[in-house]
Amino acid sequence: MKILVSSDIHGNATLLNQLKEKARDVHLVLYCGDVARNPAGTEAQKPDLDSFIATFDEISAPCRFVRGNCDNFETDSEYFLKGEEKFGDVRVIPFEDILTTPFGTFREVSEEQIERDLADINGNGAIILAHQPPYGAGDDIGGGIHVGSKSISTWIKSQKPLYWLCGHVHEGNGEYSIDETKVINAAADSGNNNLRAYIIEV
Repeated sequence: MKILVSSDIHGNATLLNQLKEKARDVHLVLYCGDVARNPAGTEAQKPDLDSFIATFDEISAPCRFVRGNCDNFETDSEYFLKGEEKFGDVRVIPFEDILTTPFGTFREVSEEQIERDLADINGNGAIILAHQPPYGAGDDIGGGIHVGSKSISTWIKSQKPLYWLCGHVHEGNGEYSIDETKVINAAADSGNNNLRAYIIEV
């Protein structure tokens, strides 16, 4: 199964078109949050959400997304991953907690809360669809400064999911590993119209 992984488009129409083109030959599209532009009221974000949903409508493969820390909206869209789903033999599990930032954005919680929320998830062999990167993988904002979650890293080592998919830290785009788990930070470079998405095969 070919899976397209993307994140952090932030309402950029050029990137939505790139996403649609890259999704032509895949079997599943997974999006790791930050659908909309920087935090604003729900009504202000509606055009970005509508454009995002319309793009998914044009993709033949199943599409699922979670929200990021810039997404200030509720949605009943069929594309929103509300709970664990299975695609073929692959379990996909959403996780929307974001480690506290200096900016006071949405869904921010403490390390302790992340640890508690992960405790109920059986992630062994699953794909985790998240926004927050783990500590030490896709979380370097420059100069060796890491802003990932240590609770997530510890959980990954214990649960051994197949993939942890994320975005959030745009500087951290890339492929990483924590023990046997593959970590992909698929954050787009929206300022330069560069989608920087990944295709994985499972």
